[in-house]
Amino acid sequence: MRPVLILDCDEVILAFAEPFRQWLRESRDIELRFDSYALVGNMRHRRDGQAVEPEHFMPLLDGFFAEGQGLQMPVPGVVEALQDLRQEMDVVVLTNIPAAHRDIRVEALRGFGLDFPVHANDGSKGAMVRELANGMPAVFVDDLPPHHDSAAKHAPHVGRLHMVADATLASLIPAAPAAHARIDGWPQAQHWIRAWVNGPGRQQEKS
Repeated sequence: MRPVLILDCDEVILAFAEPFRQWLRESRDIELRFDSYALVGNMRHRRDGQAVEPEHFMPLLDGFFAEGQGLQMPVPGVVEALQDLRQEMDVVVLTNIPAAHRDIRVEALRGFGLDFPVHANDGSKGAMVRELANGMPAVFVDDLPPHHDSAAKHAPHVGRLHMVADATLASLIPAAPAAHARIDGWPQAQHWIRAWVNGPGRQQEKS
């Protein structure tokens, strides 16, 4: 069996922040500002400047996944990097997206030549990281620190790479403490991934 590369989608494979901002403005007349690394609290109705109530966030996010995924483009360098890495490891996508919208994501990725298995997840990702790694040398890439915490707990043998592709968001969040490394660009990330699965990942492989 080959090593496994487990990837989040938003801000790892596909841009999320700017497409979400565009969709909110054009379809919901809502302005999204990035004053902090959070979406809740940074959205305001353009008509009156009032903050969007927290309970409205999940319906808005669900609306984007239903209507706005077509706005998402690959982050710089990811297509080339993954086409290279897929030659020597199995690539899977582990994304927190409602299962009802998974097929839209599958088709979006396929349109960019990224025809990988996509697993729709809900909540912490550590248990699924362990399952997908299946004891093989593996790397998990995600933009959110809590998912690295979860992966460290449930799948400590898996390499954990913290990546935030959007430059504005990347400047707002420090490296995840539970990650082994923080790299926000794919040209450098693919070298780290390859080095991990051929070095520490081999040493920590579970039989």
